[in-house]
Amino acid sequence: MTEIFDLISFKNQFKQLTAAWTWEIQGFIDQANNVYPIDSDTKVLSTAFERLASPVIRSLGESKGYRIEVANQTTYPDFTLSLYDENQNLIHRIALDIKTTYCEQKKDNSYKGMLFTLGSYKSFIRNNTKNILYPYNTYNEHWILGFIYQRNAPFQEYNLNTMPTRGQINCPYSVKSIFITDKVKITGLRAGSGNTSNIGSTKLFNPSDFENHEGPFWQFTSSKAACDYYWCNYDELKSEIFNSSDLFNHNSFQRFK
Repeated sequence: MTEIFDLISFKNQFKQLTAAWTWEIQGFIDQANNVYPIDSDTKVLSTAFERLASPVIRSLGESKGYRIEVANQTTYPDFTLSLYDENQNLIHRIALDIKTTYCEQKKDNSYKGMLFTLGSYKSFIRNNTKNILYPYNTYNEHWILGFIYQRNAPFQEYNLNTMPTRGQINCPYSVKSIFITDKVKITGLRAGSGNTSNIGSTKLFNPSDFENHEGPFWQFTSSKAACDYYWCNYDELKSEIFNSSDLFNHNSFQRFK
């Protein structure tokens, strides 16, 4: 009997397999063991975390018969896990996207607000096949593997006479939280990066809070449908809806309750 991966099982097994991992790297190593350090830029670390997580995702997916595919930088999602029957009919498809952000501590040791950008609201949620590996309506699940890190002191620059080798450079970041959650649970009500068309997550103030957070769309019985409708019509709705209460009581969302 075919067994479908659910989020809780995937999350628990992922954590078991990576329990001893630090997720920290020094940089790129050449054949002479020279280290070329990376910095703590989010785009750089997103790629690093994706490469580190890839064998775990593949092992978990393949253990249940899923076919794992990756997309290029401009295509959603980072990993597609598809389960087929013996006649190659699709049974279940998971979109797993890796997202990274950093946290900053204030003088009182509390954190400044953190959020993620969750893809464009002008792409596949409005056009079923735009910037996505398979049609949006063929995906049953949309999961986020999130990494939150803190920046460490930058490495000292060097020349050819002082090239560092393995073990001589400290990691430029410290991982504060790793979580796996349903994308809808952390999706917020505002765009995530200035004037761009990126969906923003909810803003939270502790790195560990994303693990079990239930955002404004999770209050609906049809949470994903409510989320998709909101972001498909974001340009019109953003001036009417500012919080969870506005969203839940808005006439357009009564059908999703």
